[in-house]
Amino acid sequence: MDRPTKPSRLEQIEAERKLLAALCQATVDAHMCATILGRLKDHRFAEPDYEVIYRAMAVMPAVDFACIREMLGQAVTRMGFPDVDLDVLFAGPPPNPAEVAALLESL
Repeated sequence: MDRPTKPSRLEQIEAERKLLAALCQATVDAHMCATILGRLKDHRFAEPDYEVIYRAMAVMPAVDFACIREMLGQAVTRMGFPDVDLDVLFAGPPPNPAEVAALLESL
């Protein structure tokens, strides 16, 4: 029986970035957002900044996606991490729903 190979640290960081980008850029529906947040709840993040972003997003109330960048910036600052780079989550095209499902499987 073939086991899936564990992703490299760089692959894991990229998967974390893409999943958080999907949440920030509203490319998935509410059910998939809840799935991503639930799956990452016990995930051991390879990138500490992404864990901070996840923790902030997990407790944020539903926000208008036009305001999410500002709200997320405020949330991570209140958590004591004002220097977390959020630009990386908004700097490229987010993954589509099929890619999100594959990323969740890879972690």
